[in-house]
Amino acid sequence: MMNMYMDESGSVHPKKNGLNQFFVIGIMMSRHEKQLRRAYKIFIRKNLETLKKLDLENKMFDKNGKFREIKGSCFNRKMKLEFMHFFCQKDCFKVAYIVLDNHQLQEKFISNKARTFNYLLKLFLINAVQRKYIRDAKLFLHIDERNVKTGSKYSLEDYLNQEMVLNAEFVDSVQVKYYDSAQNPLIQIADVFSNIMYSNLMTRGAYQKELKELSQKEYILPLFFFPPK
Repeated sequence: MMNMYMDESGSVHPKKNGLNQFFVIGIMMSRHEKQLRRAYKIFIRKNLETLKKLDLENKMFDKNGKFREIKGSCFNRKMKLEFMHFFCQKDCFKVAYIVLDNHQLQEKFISNKARTFNYLLKLFLINAVQRKYIRDAKLFLHIDERNVKTGSKYSLEDYLNQEMVLNAEFVDSVQVKYYDSAQNPLIQIADVFSNIMYSNLMTRGAYQKELKELSQKEYILPLFFFPPK
């Protein structure tokens, strides 16, 4: 079974301006969850005081100073680079990205954000299976519940099973589970990677060198763009 942990940065948005051109879904794929959870705890312990200083809006710590979760949007450049260096050492995961360019889409395509999310994810998964980035017959998707409307939580699993199992037989089964990201360290790791790519796109390449190096080391898979480039 392939476990896939995902979070997103940016927004699906019909207005064409520089602030919301891109929507990024970061997907971390791993069979070494225990090792990553241990690494997560070490990273928090090692950087606790710095993380407190970066948390200007109480997103990572509560008002009493108790740690809740890491958030890529709170990290500065130095911490993002430290994060990449720390986690990308033992080849226990790969990161895939779905990059949506809002400027290239018709408004009707992004008028229903849940439908857009489901469609993008289906296209990515089919592409990943065809290119053999995914070789497993069973997929388990772990998703941050704050990114999904309550009414949409029950449609994605049915949709993916219909499209990928019944219609095309790409895989045998797809399971979807939603979490409060504060309770799932691996979704938090996906959140930071998602934010790093989003930051790179919005700054026109501030992290390009580091991302290219991780791609060469096969930590990062080729980007999945929509519309295709």
